[in-house]
Amino acid sequence: MELYKLSGRASGGVCLKCRHYTAGRHCHYCREGYYRDPTKPITHKKACKPCDCHPVGASGKTCNQTSGQCPCKDGVTGTTCNRCAKGYQQSRSHIAPCIRIPRVVTAVQAMEAVDAEPGRGKYGAVRPVPRRRENSKPQQVLQPRLR
Repeated sequence: MELYKLSGRASGGVCLKCRHYTAGRHCHYCREGYYRDPTKPITHKKACKPCDCHPVGASGKTCNQTSGQCPCKDGVTGTTCNRCAKGYQQSRSHIAPCIRIPRVVTAVQAMEAVDAEPGRGKYGAVRPVPRRRENSKPQQVLQPRLR
């Protein structure tokens, strides 16, 4: 009541209409669906940025108030959940937009796993197949709408 009187009977020390996507009694944090840019003061007009969570890859529309990280579905990565994680590929499903890439086992690898004596199989010496290095191409970016 005292704050109300000190404000000239206008507000009581509580903000009524926060601007620039802020919220709280004193407009001191970003409202839901926005996150704080730590390089700007909360009073700056661009201090609160929209979450911009991917409509298919994210499991919600709100993000972490500090980092801006959206909650991603399984197999999805990125701040806005717009890429398939390593070892995953894009599917056509809105429920599971990224599915695990099945691991292919070659016949030689299968024989090596069965052989009791390392380096010797029933067909003579078995040498290990050099493993292919994983592609270093960028992760697959999710399409805004699935085909």
